[in-house]
Amino acid sequence: MRIEERHLEAILARARAGHPLEVCGVLLGRTDARGMVVEEAAAVENRERIAPRVRYEIAPEDLLRLQRQARAAGRDIAGFYHSHPDHPARPSETDRRMAAEGLSDGVVHLVVGVDAGGNAVPSAWVFRDARQAFEQEPLEVVRPEAG
Repeated sequence: MRIEERHLEAILARARAGHPLEVCGVLLGRTDARGMVVEEAAAVENRERIAPRVRYEIAPEDLLRLQRQARAAGRDIAGFYHSHPDHPARPSETDRRMAAEGLSDGVVHLVVGVDAGGNAVPSAWVFRDARQAFEQEPLEVVRPEAG
């Protein structure tokens, strides 16, 4: 997965600002000859009300709105992002269960481990199907060309 530096920086800043609660969003992009490229990171409210420190929920109406916007712009939903306050930047068992129950097959999950000191570390993962776990995906940060 490739992501523009400015979008990754916005995700990391949001994870820091949201600590100690999980933040979440939707990754919008397109596939080219080299794979998926994220062209937008759309922040959404974490609708989880019972345990927002360890879970996130994206409301169906938010997802539908973003899906329509993406389609109108010639993009797809490439995946999702969320933070793990005070936990590693890798999917948890809760993430695996949620992915197995939802529509996550083949999309990227960007997980940001963030601590109270503001350290934020991203990693990318793909969920192949309900019988498997997440597989780590290379994360390439695309920096704008000078000029």
